[in-house]
Amino acid sequence: MISRSGREGFFKAHYDWIAAAAGLLALVAAGVYFAMSLGDDPDEAAAAAAARVDAMKPQETGVKPLDMAGYQIAVRATRNPVLLADVPDNGGSFLASERRVFCKKCKKAIPGDVKAFPNCPLCGEKQEEEAKVVLDADGDGMPDEWERKNGLNPGAADDASADADGDGFTNIEEFLAKTDPRDRNDHPDYLDSLKLQLPLRETYMPFVFTRANKIPSGWRCEFFDAKKKDDYGRMGRTVTAVIGEQIGDSGFVLKKYEAKEKKAAIKGGKGMVKSVDVSEATVERKSDSKVVVLVIAADKKTKPAPVDVQATLVYERGGTKNFEVVPGDEIDLNGTKYKVEEIKAAGKGAKATLVNSVTGKKRTIEALEQ
Repeated sequence: MISRSGREGFFKAHYDWIAAAAGLLALVAAGVYFAMSLGDDPDEAAAAAAARVDAMKPQETGVKPLDMAGYQIAVRATRNPVLLADVPDNGGSFLASERRVFCKKCKKAIPGDVKAFPNCPLCGEKQEEEAKVVLDADGDGMPDEWERKNGLNPGAADDASADADGDGFTNIEEFLAKTDPRDRNDHPDYLDSLKLQLPLRETYMPFVFTRANKIPSGWRCEFFDAKKKDDYGRMGRTVTAVIGEQIGDSGFVLKKYEAKEKKAAIKGGKGMVKSVDVSEATVERKSDSKVVVLVIAADKKTKPAPVDVQATLVYERGGTKNFEVVPGDEIDLNGTKYKVEEIKAAGKGAKATLVNSVTGKKRTIEALEQ
């Protein structure tokens, strides 16, 4: 049996070991208490932590495509920038304010919309509307505004000679004619490419009307052809015809005769007058039913009457084509037909009037003597 003094000696000799053992037991107890306070099994806690880490991983491993919308907007803005001319007078934008001008009297800046502000709001002076500035960046003769409206490029001069709708007319021709360069059925008039060539030429009757003789059945008229020989071989032949009969082999038929006379002053007769025969013979050309009224000639040397005025029309589109025409003829230009209504001399030049056979629209083409 160990005495009290012996137990005290043992504790004094081993107090450090006893203190270390007590601390270790306290630490274990604290760990057990902490684990129990979490309410989860350590393995389960570790598994939950791993799951949270996996959940934080990205769901997609591929790279998303780059959104090019902003870039495309910037490119369009660079190619077609907003011009100051496009900004209306009564409103601007963040980058371009409303337009202002200087008053011609007080020289102060005032709103540029003359319609809304006809008088200077500062001094009351009436303002004149400024002529609109027409911009043509590429110098091709077509305004930038018109080119943008019709899908052309204001920065490319070569589109003036192009044909956007394939109707045979260039874009610059369509602009000048105020037609739609995107509609092949809306184009300048084909007659714009038609010219009247001088000089005019006249064709004449092959004979002159010289006499009318009364016969039981009516009248027999005489006609003299100076370019044909008679039965004796002499130049000049007289042929006769009654109403409804062809005049020799000329191709003309006598249709009507009307006896007429007029009073004419006698030269040197001091107011005396005489009767002059001005009877008329109406003839018709069999080939085209053209009617000519002939006045009886004073003698056989009278110049034959003109029967046709002939002209040359030159069409210059897709090559050159000439038309020899007289009034009444019809010509075809790219499928559109035009009737020649009239050809006549005009001063030192000439005129030809054509009618669209479908629309009835008339157009006169003029030519001046060079």
